Amino acid sequence: MGFADVVLPVPLDQAFSYGIPLGMAVAPGVRVIAPWGTRRLTGVVTGVRDALPAGVKSGQVRELIEALDAAPLLDEAMLKLVSWAAAYYQAPIGDVMRCALPPGKGREPKRPRALTPPAWQARPRVETLNSSQTRAMAAIEASFAAKTADKRPLLLHGVTGSGKTAVYLAAIDAALERGHSVLMLGPEIGLTPALFADFEDAFPALVAVLHSGLSDGERAQHWRRLHRGEARVAIGTRSAVFATVPDLGLIIVDEEHDGSFKQQESPRYHGRDLAVMRAQLSRATIILGSATPSLESYSHARSGKYQLVEMNERVERRPLPTVEVVDMGAEFRRQAAGKKPDPANEINFSARLRAALEDRMARGQQAILLINRRGFAPVVLCRSCGETVMCRDCALALSFHKKAHQLICHLCGYQADVPRICPACASEHVYFLGSGSEKIEEELAALLPSARIARLDRDTARTRKHFEQVLERFRAGEIDILVGTQMIAKGHDVAGVTLVGVVQADLGLTFPDFRAAERTFQLLTQVAGRAGRGTEPGEVIVQVMHRGHYAVEAAARSDFAGFYDKEINFRGWMHYPPRAALACAQIRHKAMEQALRMAQEAGAFLRAQNNAGTKVLGPSPALLARAKNEYRFQFVFKSASRRELAGVLRGLRGFARERKFPPTALVVDVDPLNL
Repeated sequence: MGFADVVLPVPLDQAFSYGIPLGMAVAPGVRVIAPWGTRRLTGVVTGVRDALPAGVKSGQVRELIEALDAAPLLDEAMLKLVSWAAAYYQAPIGDVMRCALPPGKGREPKRPRALTPPAWQARPRVETLNSSQTRAMAAIEASFAAKTADKRPLLLHGVTGSGKTAVYLAAIDAALERGHSVLMLGPEIGLTPALFADFEDAFPALVAVLHSGLSDGERAQHWRRLHRGEARVAIGTRSAVFATVPDLGLIIVDEEHDGSFKQQESPRYHGRDLAVMRAQLSRATIILGSATPSLESYSHARSGKYQLVEMNERVERRPLPTVEVVDMGAEFRRQAAGKKPDPANEINFSARLRAALEDRMARGQQAILLINRRGFAPVVLCRSCGETVMCRDCALALSFHKKAHQLICHLCGYQADVPRICPACASEHVYFLGSGSEKIEEELAALLPSARIARLDRDTARTRKHFEQVLERFRAGEIDILVGTQMIAKGHDVAGVTLVGVVQADLGLTFPDFRAAERTFQLLTQVAGRAGRGTEPGEVIVQVMHRGHYAVEAAARSDFAGFYDKEINFRGWMHYPPRAALACAQIRHKAMEQALRMAQEAGAFLRAQNNAGTKVLGPSPALLARAKNEYRFQFVFKSASRRELAGVLRGLRGFARERKFPPTALVVDVDPLNL
């Protein structure tokens, strides 16, 4: 009898040893049923050995119950990826392994098989390349041919409308010709159906889609097609980085800068960075594409770690849209001249934006209007006592949603009735302050009563079908103006759109986070790129409360390099990524006294460590000191050495186990996107 190391879907940092019964054949990557207390769990074999590890007694070892797979379900590269992700992100390996397992339960009866040559020859060839796209493809072809040691990630930096999708299609075509499979990651579920349709047209019957918006049955069906080799192009969101794709030769990460690639619950991995590691382990070519690359990726390109491929012109030499920045402070003073201003009444449409919208409606053209805040009003305030209506479970104001006639917490989802009088002082002077996408839609309908208007945000796009229907109507010209949040800012190519308006464009700059400027620049550049993709030139009107911020001004000039040079200096002065490694740890508990006690104990432990290269800030109350009915205290770690930082975090996690902190009390986030 031999022994197997098995990773189980439990929040622990180790594999467990089990005996292999006579007659049972297992190998690394095979799923097995193993006893765990009184339960039976599905785990994955990560190693087979003749003898038990040191310190494990044979009397402590139980036997495996059943092997579910005749051949390994996960290959060597995937097992290494899981192990690396668990160590890097300080996550239990069982949590990471769960991400790599197929949806549903049961056996996978067939081995992967390669498609036959006639199937390759029967598919249509990719056409849409120009000179800029051809240069990009030359770099990709060179990467295909390069030795493993010489392969570098390719950062495809192309302005909006430069034809990056056509390059992706040509790269996939080249990979398939070489007998490879392809994995493509996109940032959001909403963009995946459109991508799937485009790629299915180019590669009929070879495309599978993977994201959380599918039913369990749909996901299982697509997963099996990939595993068996029936589909060779996998398209999905961040979780698809773990998809079982045989003969993987090309990985594409579209909109690589997007924050939705970062998982916000355990395991807190970044899909883009895992894709880079998976490409390295699989000896595959990887393309990271964006019009607004993350500072981390662009820094790697500047240093030579990545290869920079630039596409600086739009297809067919179409001009980039003209961008005008409107100072809404001056607009307010102008419109309020001679009147007694009421600070409760916001001015959301400048005279310039109103005129541009009226002009587009008269010419039969389309417009996009972005405000990156959903709901009707973000704050409900008593003008008598100053009390703000807060969430029951979070230190966050409730937002007013007019159509639902509810107050909703945008963090935890808590809902409350709309008060007619102030809950604190019983005053009737309850005001709804600020504006969200629902209010903008209402004001726009009053301003342009003949316009056909639709709204896309998390409230309206609750189902994939509705999201797709609205976008299809917009592409067909059945909608004149599309109002929405950031989900309308990227990936949409509608030839009739000649105007983009941005309301409260500098709203994100008020957030106390080191990435606020980067996010603002990316959002403005991306949404501006929706204009002028057809034969008519595009125009963008950006409304701000405070002119002069470098993120807004650089976005107006489409000057990514200028923004990078300014922002990277700030990151260096303050020791933020990519100039330093960053991690965050939170202590959480429903009782504030317990959370504070554990935070103080953890702080004393960290101060006693000798880690000269790592700076520890905290403990201090988190920005949201109470969220989802838990009090939160936070540590921030800045380090010049990732190796030392990993050691500090491992030590903190070990201390929490030794002091018997509750399992959910310590949350560690490596490479956090915000603080």
